[in-house]
Amino acid sequence: MGTVPWIGTEPLFLARDEGLFPGPIHLTEYMNSTHKLRAFHNGVIDAAAVTLEEVVNLNLGGQVQVLLVLDASHGADCLVARPEVKTLADLKGRRVGAEDVLLPTYVLHRALEQVKLRVADVQRVHQGPEEAAEALRRGEVDAVVGYEPYCQRMVADGAHVLFDSKSIPGEIVDVLVVRRAYLEAHPAQVDALVRGWFAALARLRERPAESARSMGPRLGITEADFLRGLEGVHYTDPQEQRALLSGPSPRLLETMERLRAVMKQHSSHPSTSLPERLLEPGPLLRVTP
Repeated sequence: MGTVPWIGTEPLFLARDEGLFPGPIHLTEYMNSTHKLRAFHNGVIDAAAVTLEEVVNLNLGGQVQVLLVLDASHGADCLVARPEVKTLADLKGRRVGAEDVLLPTYVLHRALEQVKLRVADVQRVHQGPEEAAEALRRGEVDAVVGYEPYCQRMVADGAHVLFDSKSIPGEIVDVLVVRRAYLEAHPAQVDALVRGWFAALARLRERPAESARSMGPRLGITEADFLRGLEGVHYTDPQEQRALLSGPSPRLLETMERLRAVMKQHSSHPSTSLPERLLEPGPLLRVTP
């Protein structure tokens, strides 16, 4: 399974390190989403944690199925700026560092529309999250679209938050996707991945400080900063997962259609409709009461 450094999916590594996966699961961490998605498309990995925007925009549904909603960002994605950039309107003509994938573009779209600006009104500088944070610190860019733990790091270096995902709750969601052929061939191993995820969330809920102490060093942050970062992350329990993934009108499909509508407004939308059988709640229903 492929991931990127992101506080919301760190429980996967907690599950690995604490032996909570009831089967062999190999986690591969990529430094950015571009590399992770390339690895998935090339068959290097069988599963991945991806954003909902990536599922919608990249037409991954033709070869994969969505099994879980891993987390929703309620403040953990950010647009931060140097002190002299005081408002969103001040970004006009400025340099904004962001990874060259859909999610930061989407966050930038949603932020700029608050002041009737477009992405074309700023100078995009395509950089990975760590590179962008360093560029902001050195004054090479004026603002950065990032996510935790980079948001906290940039604020600690003197930047301030202009916009974050608290303003767009439920729109930035990470999901677990698995290649359809792999799911059909190895259902028990996929179930082990899902069981481990829920076991890690239970461990985090029961022992938050201990869990944060275990997960923080991987991201280079302290236990306190990890727990602070989690304040902007919402984890879904099995009951909420069922409402999102199953039934006659799965809520996740409604969210995806809303995202498509927003992307269409900003000329950043996929040309095809959402594929049938995109959502697969089978593993969830098998492993949760």
